[in-house]
Formats: sequence, structure tokens, C-alpha cells
Amino acid sequence: MQKVMPLMLLLLIGMGAHAQKKKADQGLWQTWQEVTHLAASTNKPVFIDIYTDWCRYCKIMDATTFKNDSVVSYLKQNYLRFKFNAEGKDTIMWNNKAFTFNPRYDVHDFAVYLTRGSIVYPTTVIITPGGQPFYKHGEISAGEMEMLLKYFAMKKPSQTLEEYAAGFAATWK
Repeated sequence: MQKVMPLMLLLLIGMGAHAQKKKADQGLWQTWQEVTHLAASTNKPVFIDIYTDWCRYCKIMDATTFKNDSVVSYLKQNYLRFKFNAEGKDTIMWNNKAFTFNPRYDVHDFAVYLTRGSIVYPTTVIITPGGQPFYKHGEISAGEMEMLLKYFAMKKPSQTLEEYAAGFAATWK
């Protein structure tokens, strides 16, 4: 019995930590159904975090960038937001097309579509209200994320992303 108690305690702590993570994520991420339902009526860009459960850099972004108060607040105010597991099995409907998991390549076809076949984890995708996906591979800090989020939140940017980035000074740390 004495050997069982520490194992039970570890199990309960692990379950509590998992529940806390889910609770913390509930405020930022929306379901795909919510995103697609709101996309037409809000005219906001769609922000998609493509990740996998095993990706080290995805976990770093979850613990840093997506916990940054400025990032979270700006995303909630200006974007529709979806966290997408590239190895998930759910069917995703987008633009009247069904995307499914492709067992031949162990990746979801929606991730392939969004990244034009260039699969890297994590990948940040922003779909403009006009339906054009932009993607950036790799871990993104809060400062880098600030530039991307502010650029794509502008309804009609007068500069290219490169021009905007050249003159941009990040304030989020």
C-alpha cells in the first residue's frame, strides 16, 4: 500500500496539470466550427497554429508566445483562432472542400494545403479575410508575432510584409 500511494499522488498531479493546461488554453483557442461560423460575419483574419504533440518547439511556443498577455489579448481582439494538430483525425471543411488525415504521409491534408506542401512544426498560418493563406515556419517569439499580427490585422496594408517588417519596432517582450 505504501508503494501505491506515491504512484496515485503522481497520477493525480499529472491529471491536475493536464486539466490546468486545458483550462488555460480555453480562453485563446476556438473550435473550427466557431471559426468557420464567424469567418464571414466578422471579416477577421484566421490565425492557425499548426502543431504536433511531439514537437518540442510547439511546446515552447505554447509556454511562451501563447502565454504572453499582449499576444493573447491581440489575438482575441483581432483574429479568429484555431490550434490545429497536423496529425489529428478530424475532417476539416474549408471552402466547400473536406480535408482529412492522410495515413500514407501521417499528416492531415489541411496542413498540407495551408503550407503548400511544406510541412514543418510549428507553423503559423494566417488566412486573410479574402481567403489567402500566409505561413511562417518555426518557433516565433512574442516580438516577431507582434509584427505578423499587426500587419495582417490591417484591412488593406499599403506595404508588403517585408517593407512593414523593415520599419517595425516590436514592443511586446
